[in-house]
Amino acid sequence: MEEKKKSKLPLVFNILLGIIVSYLAYEVSVLSQKNHAFKQEISEMIKENEEMNQIIINQDIVSEADGENLKENLKLLLFSYDSLEQNNSVAIDSINRQREKINNLMQEVDKLDKKSKRDWRKIYKLKKEAETLRNIMKGYIHTIDSLNTLNINLSNDLTEKTQKLSNVSKQNKKIIKQNEALQKQVAIGAVLQINNVISSGIRIRSSGAQSETTRASKTNMIKTCFSIIENKLAQAGDKEIYIRILDSEGILLNAPTPLTIINQQKEELKMSSKRTINYQNQNTDLCIFYEIENSIPAGNYSVEVYAEGFLIGETSIALR
Repeated sequence: MEEKKKSKLPLVFNILLGIIVSYLAYEVSVLSQKNHAFKQEISEMIKENEEMNQIIINQDIVSEADGENLKENLKLLLFSYDSLEQNNSVAIDSINRQREKINNLMQEVDKLDKKSKRDWRKIYKLKKEAETLRNIMKGYIHTIDSLNTLNINLSNDLTEKTQKLSNVSKQNKKIIKQNEALQKQVAIGAVLQINNVISSGIRIRSSGAQSETTRASKTNMIKTCFSIIENKLAQAGDKEIYIRILDSEGILLNAPTPLTIINQQKEELKMSSKRTINYQNQNTDLCIFYEIENSIPAGNYSVEVYAEGFLIGETSIALR
């Protein structure tokens, strides 16, 4: 009996082994089929993406210029949000979220640039997302009436034109130019402006009293006065206002301590004097004095006024 039981064990083992092998073979077959299906699905997706890319190119939905200008447009958009952040503390959290989205889009553009083949479908998607962020930005500047009106027109134009895919490329170029113009308007509009610029010679008497004089030999100071015009676009806060005084031969009357600025042409200019004021976007009257250490010769002197690198006013004074 024991010998019969022993003889049956290998048979049972072989049967179990056969079942296991069959099951594993079945699982391998199923996995192989799934792998084949996945490969086929991926192949179809790649083919579909290529077809979509071809459709986008053929119908002129996006162009080569869109792919090249996308990152530059995002940089301009990010600069706009950075500027808004300085003047809109209430909306800072919302602005930061939009800035984070722009940075993410720029990272995706970098990834696309590294690919050997253009993915126009992805470029079109990123382009539309950038346009959405640009429209969101327009809501933050609604207090600027003139720019707000122009932004509403842009938004309406964009809504109408995006319905016609064949004209998207041309319309996008137009919007890019308009946004560049807006950026220039904002930058120029934020520059301080002045009027009523007048310079005069000042004599300081032994009593300490001051009086105006036109005689060079009696001039102890040159006073330059003007009015800063109300500007709601400018950023409020401390502003450094400079004057630059030149004689008739173009020689600068130097400050006691070297004083220089960098102008909008990235040039270093020496100044004669400066004054710091707290500007709160209102009309502000201001005078800046230049003290004469020894004496100056008679003649005509030109006076230039600078703020934030811009020449904002000028006048002249004649001392005999």
